[in-house]
Amino acid sequence: MDAIQRVHAFVRVKPTANFAQDMIKFGPDNKSVNIYIKKDARKGVVNNTQTDWSFRLDGVLHNTSQELAYETVAQKLVSQALCGYNGNLSLF
Repeated sequence: MDAIQRVHAFVRVKPTANFAQDMIKFGPDNKSVNIYIKKDARKGVVNNTQTDWSFRLDGVLHNTSQELAYETVAQKLVSQALCGYNGNLSLF
C-alpha cells in the first residue's frame, strides 16, 4: 500500500420524488456538482448573497443503491481497516 494517500470525497444524492432539478446540476463526468439558489427579492436590489456553488469530487452517486454506494465508497476502506490500516468514513 502507498505510504501517502489523499482524502477522497463523494456525494450521494438519495432518490426522492421531489428532486430540486432547477437547483442542483451534476457535471457530465459525474465528478462535479453545481448548486444554484435564486436571490431573495425581498432583500433589495443590492444583494451580494452568494447564489451558486461548484464542487469537484471523486464521484457523484445519484439515485444509486445502498449496495453500489458501499462498493464505491467504503468497501476498500473496510477491507484495509480489517488488515490494520487506519481509515475514516464521515457521513453528513
